[in-house]
Amino acid sequence: MPPMNSEKLFILGHRGFKGELENTLPAFRRALKYADGIEFDVRMTADGKLVPHHDEGFNSNGGFHTIRELTLVELKRLHPKGKLIPRVEMVFRKFRGAFFNADIKETEAIEELLKTAERLGVLDRTVFSSEDPTRIKALLRECPDCMAGLSIVNCSFIRWIPKLKGLYSVHMPLDAVSYIGYHAVVSLIRAFRRKSLRIYLWNYGMNELSWVPRFLPFVDAVISDDPARLRKVFY
Repeated sequence: MPPMNSEKLFILGHRGFKGELENTLPAFRRALKYADGIEFDVRMTADGKLVPHHDEGFNSNGGFHTIRELTLVELKRLHPKGKLIPRVEMVFRKFRGAFFNADIKETEAIEELLKTAERLGVLDRTVFSSEDPTRIKALLRECPDCMAGLSIVNCSFIRWIPKLKGLYSVHMPLDAVSYIGYHAVVSLIRAFRRKSLRIYLWNYGMNELSWVPRFLPFVDAVISDDPARLRKVFY
């Protein structure tokens, strides 16, 4: 796990490398040339298989297909990047020495995700995060000792933090700077750190190279859209 207050920049690749090949094996493999770990999204197929995929579905052959309504075989056949999408089990196996942030997109995936991480010996190298507080509560009921992180997507989520007993980390969007200002974001981060919460900084649409350096004294990890570019700037 990233050491708290470390002077070293701890980087996780956002969906591996955010973009065309995100959440695929090539993206994860490339990210780990520069990053300490990878962040990926977790969804469940109709036949109970876990796959890394951000959106609930995708467009293909003139129609929209939902992940949870397809079997793994159907997903690989219909998805434009189907051959490159691995099972989560394969991600844990292939990159076992890395640090993981599994972003849970569906409550139904929690039990199988925990079983898989435990069976493959990566439970203590994985932060399980979600933007849905009820999923975090469900996760902590299943595994009170697991590292659970709440992703902040709007200010109303902050009220959940005192209610989530056992929370490990808060995943703060860099984009909050454009809504409430830099100093307000830093004040929030300091308040979270006083509660011994780790801070993971993630990005949606901001310039990482301009903003990440300003937050380094206050965060424990950066979930970077382009870990190669970010690493080269700092080292």
